[in-house]
Amino acid sequence: MLRWHLPRAPLLPLTPCGVTNTAQYQNRLMAYDPDQWLTRCAMLQRRVYHVMAAVRRHLYVLGGNDLDFNNDRVLVRHIDSYNIDADQWTRCTFSLLTGQNESGVAVHNDRIYLVGGYSIWTNEPLSCIQVLDVSTEGKEEVFYGPTLPFASNGIATCFLPAPYNTCPNLQTLQVPHHRIGAV
Repeated sequence: MLRWHLPRAPLLPLTPCGVTNTAQYQNRLMAYDPDQWLTRCAMLQRRVYHVMAAVRRHLYVLGGNDLDFNNDRVLVRHIDSYNIDADQWTRCTFSLLTGQNESGVAVHNDRIYLVGGYSIWTNEPLSCIQVLDVSTEGKEEVFYGPTLPFASNGIATCFLPAPYNTCPNLQTLQVPHHRIGAV
């Protein structure tokens, strides 16, 4: 019998997310440790259609929506950070510039890229990319990166390492508002 073993550290956090009714908006955080699921400290706010990304032993929760007092959907712009070692959540002092649901997310060089998504304000897909730079504690910032060539939600993203000489027009995003060349 084949058995899949994940490394013992770090734990793999995830939150179940719901779709349409109040019972499915959750703030539960669970982690898979080989052979068992562990319940961790609950998120500060329940969310649905959000994304999560891990950078330097912290888990960041970005975007999504929740229900207000009238049971209307509202975008969540604030960012929460989970310290994996302390099992503790903190509300970040910086927020998203635009609320995004159903976005793609990728991490590269201590930056989290929130790509595309959907706006419940306009009921349309988004083409924006927001970049959360967490490389310097106390000086974290969120800025807009380049836009997608088309609006899209439910997008999957990742960084693909490639030698510079195979993509000579590709430049790395090094400072806010720096343009990425065409591939």
